Amino acid sequence: MPVFKNADEMYQALGEVFQYALKETELASKLKEYEVTIKFIMKEPEGFIWVGPDGVITGKDADKSGVISMELSGDTAHKYWLKQISLPVALATKKIKSKGPIPKVLKILPFLGPVFKKYPDIAKKYNLPM
Repeated sequence: MPVFKNADEMYQALGEVFQYALKETELASKLKEYEVTIKFIMKEPEGFIWVGPDGVITGKDADKSGVISMELSGDTAHKYWLKQISLPVALATKKIKSKGPIPKVLKILPFLGPVFKKYPDIAKKYNLPM
């Protein structure tokens, strides 16, 4: 059974994660500096999340091009933020399929430390399994 009951729950939880990352870390400035937007093509549940330096878009409106696109399940996203799987491992095992300049994303990862600390609180808020 998937972690997220439906797309709305996924959008609420992951939307909150990315909003926090944009406001409380250097993510927004690094996305701008590296000229990166990211489109997440989500499976189980199906949906789209688009992240850029100016904000987060979820749902059908997020189905637009990004400099980088990543296709992954809601479960993989949840495990990533819980630090149960790393991005390099997820890419190598095809749990995340990506297109675009991934080295730019890898440069951004060190700035996301506070988000990993915050995610368990967000997961609890939405009664997601830990």
